[in-house]
Amino acid sequence: MLANSSEKPSKDLKAASTKRPYKKASAPVFQGVVKAFHLGRFFKDDRDLSIKTIGAIFLGAGLGNSLCKDMIKLSYPVQDELTRQDESWLTAQYNKGPNDTAFVAFWIIAFTYIRALFMKSCFTPMGRRLGIRGSKLERFEEQMYILVYYVISWTCGMTLMYNSPYWMDTDHYWIGYPHTKTSGAFKAYYLIQFGFWIQQIYVVNTDMRRKDYWAMLIHHFITCSLIGGSYFMHLTRIGNAILCVMDVSDVFLAVPKILKYQGFTTICDFLFGLFVISWAITRHYFFPIIIMSLYNKPPKILDMEWDPSNSKYMSHNVRRAFLGLLYGLEAVLCFWFLMIFKVIYKMFKGGSADDNRSHDEDSGEEEQESEGAEKLAVQNNGIASATKGAPALKRVNGKRT
Repeated sequence: MLANSSEKPSKDLKAASTKRPYKKASAPVFQGVVKAFHLGRFFKDDRDLSIKTIGAIFLGAGLGNSLCKDMIKLSYPVQDELTRQDESWLTAQYNKGPNDTAFVAFWIIAFTYIRALFMKSCFTPMGRRLGIRGSKLERFEEQMYILVYYVISWTCGMTLMYNSPYWMDTDHYWIGYPHTKTSGAFKAYYLIQFGFWIQQIYVVNTDMRRKDYWAMLIHHFITCSLIGGSYFMHLTRIGNAILCVMDVSDVFLAVPKILKYQGFTTICDFLFGLFVISWAITRHYFFPIIIMSLYNKPPKILDMEWDPSNSKYMSHNVRRAFLGLLYGLEAVLCFWFLMIFKVIYKMFKGGSADDNRSHDEDSGEEEQESEGAEKLAVQNNGIASATKGAPALKRVNGKRT
């Protein structure tokens, strides 16, 4: 009887252990590259690859390699009669140029390491101490990372915009164009944002697959096109405004998600309401105002001539191209807002706030399978311990005692 009881959970445990783990990679790019170039003995994972690459970059910069130097410091400092030798790089003026792509490339690699480091070394232990398990743990890690990044990026972006002439004045997006020079702080902020969003394309293809995978991928490609195009065509003022408008509602979304994974449903629902309000105001009121500025103001303020020799790129065709990208971005935002309304409808019917964009529908099943496997493991260990501790059976007169 005891032997039969111990065999059954073992079979169930074996069956449960063969289930696919809760983490689902939609496109394991890193593993594919490692396998294709036979790099398995050199790199274990993303964090290992990125930190070794960063170390090689700093070593190359120390040895005087010009490319490595461009990757870790800002290029094209302005040297004129107004330049002070003791001026900080934060306030010093910089031009733009093709070498800036090296700085962006460094931050793509750096964010790969930073993300893996914080998620696995900081947020995983934090989530486990809070009692979060299964697929929720990985979502918790992701939302904590997003929260930290967007709080920092939004604070930096708002500080730069608040101290600029275009604060609450969309005309100054265009007055004085082309804006070829920026402060070191602004240049670093803009290029780091560019590196972050390019790295997010990698993340969305290697992380847990989302229900809105294609919408997210389109969003990232449009964002990268807007940041890159606006930087090299000297339209960074309007770019700064758009980034600030987009970042703030992501902060309001990450907080209720984090609380929901910990089981704080009531406060999560309240904060989700604040997120909906912030989303509506920033992405469907302020953002269209910025779009209308691009639609109406340049023909009235600029000559709209394509003249690269004088760093002028704002022609009618360029304006139409940027408008097309912004309209596409607004379409994705409207699609997401529709999904948000579905959550609101669910809440009015007595449900709780749950972002239905997050991950595939079967993530719940996988979480249950993972939890079921853990329970079976506990049961099996308990039965094994009971068997081990039980007194030996003796046969007396042909009977077991």
